[in-house]
Amino acid sequence: MINNALAWFFANTSLIAFGFAILLGIIGFVKRANSKKGHVWEPLEFWMLFLFVGLVGVYTFALHCFWPDLAAEGIGWKNSPFQWEVGIANAVVGVLGLLSLKASRQFRSAVVIAVSIWLWGDAVGHVYQMVTAGNFTPGNAGPWFWTDVIGPSALILFHICNRG
Repeated sequence: MINNALAWFFANTSLIAFGFAILLGIIGFVKRANSKKGHVWEPLEFWMLFLFVGLVGVYTFALHCFWPDLAAEGIGWKNSPFQWEVGIANAVVGVLGLLSLKASRQFRSAVVIAVSIWLWGDAVGHVYQMVTAGNFTPGNAGPWFWTDVIGPSALILFHICNRG
């Protein structure tokens, strides 16, 4: 039972992080709106950058670089040397997400652009795999695909609305 719960958690990490980022962001949004202190959209952008971009980026770095067989199997691929390179790219995005928490608006804009290109590019790759290879494994066509599509849209919206 514990193994099933852990497997479910790891298969749904992006969705869990996205959900918690939205939940915590909404709580912060409401608190700021009621107190009329600070920019109300800041908590939504903050939590998306911290949880969805930063922590998920670090998590996927570790997964691709240190457990490449597990990562590849979850996506429906065979392990290859490119796993290391994908993991390093995830590390870059994750670290940028974490650094953006106390950074300027321009830095955050660059992070939002980079994450959006990365994840939407991943989503296109997932669709290609679904169409050409019939790859509907959960790591290719499940929660990771949907957060690759929806996550950047939410992040862009929150960033645009968070004009401080």
